Amino acid sequence: MSRLDIVIFGASGYTGKFVVRELAQVSNRENLTWAIAGRSKQKLDQVLNSLSTELGIDLSHIEKIIVDINDEQSVTIMCQKTRLLINCVGPYRFFGEQVVQKCVENKTHHLDVSGEPEYLERIQLKFDEKALENQVFVIGSCGFDSVPADLGVIFTQENFQNDLNSVESFLTFNFGNKSASFNYATWESAVYGFASSKHLGDIRRQIFKTRLPKPKFKLPLRTNKFGYFYDNDLDKYCMDFMGSDKSVVQRTQYFNYNVLNQRPIQYRPYFTISNAFYTFVTILWGLSFSLLAKYKFGRSLLLKYYRFFSFGLASKKETTIDQMKGISFKMLFKGIGFGQKLDNRESESDCQPDQYIITELSGQGSS
Repeated sequence: MSRLDIVIFGASGYTGKFVVRELAQVSNRENLTWAIAGRSKQKLDQVLNSLSTELGIDLSHIEKIIVDINDEQSVTIMCQKTRLLINCVGPYRFFGEQVVQKCVENKTHHLDVSGEPEYLERIQLKFDEKALENQVFVIGSCGFDSVPADLGVIFTQENFQNDLNSVESFLTFNFGNKSASFNYATWESAVYGFASSKHLGDIRRQIFKTRLPKPKFKLPLRTNKFGYFYDNDLDKYCMDFMGSDKSVVQRTQYFNYNVLNQRPIQYRPYFTISNAFYTFVTILWGLSFSLLAKYKFGRSLLLKYYRFFSFGLASKKETTIDQMKGISFKMLFKGIGFGQKLDNRESESDCQPDQYIITELSGQGSS
């Protein structure tokens, strides 16, 4: 049976619609065959009809595959129809594993936009060996979490003349004249992601059986006991970024060390805040969120009263392309390394790292 190039699963959801929109515009130019998949034929029809009108492209020929995540046979059939499945159905902690399993079993590449470290690392633990055997790529975090961070670190490493010791990233959002907001699905994933983080230690001990070498010059912890610091160069307050960036970058560094024989770097991500008042508000919010997310009752409150606990930022209203215009982000990468090339991946310099590199990545914002 001839397979399609791509199937987008969850095409009628918030993220799925954006993916369908992009693929519809490039598929003819790239000569790609593709289909969309989801639970409701009516909603899939609405997506294609809406985009046909908006883009002026006839999408009536695009196949619609009806799939229920709880119906194992329908998931299997979907995976057998394509060479690559783009999975947009989250939270992945609940709905991702069964899709990855069927992709691996049916030799279908799998790509998702998860920003949930526990899910990402659990999937690696369970399916890495079988995926390698079947020559299948399972690639997570292919959205704002965590493509900018991972590629930014790699770019910084490749453009440093000698060997880097560490990289810090600083994420800044610019909403222009628009109010800040993000989608409810992001909030939901954050709630469950924080709750499941307690399992990461055990998973990592099983995945990373060979430990990375301990650096002679450790990247200092810059945040104070309240969880922030002020950066004079940026003229901004900074706090630890609690997304999946650190997890994803660390796994890349581990792969590069073990497979590509490259020297690993230390990495720490931050996000910036413009003034002391918002820093104080963020600290209070972080304390209440982390406390509630630990417990089932607390998680139910966070999800039920999401507008209150997110200070009105989380929304179930879908963001349009026009609403996203004018919203941007910037990531600044500060790297520090050594003045000479080290002999091998295990080598350590006797001199303090004193060579600097700064790279910047910017783009349209994500909501």
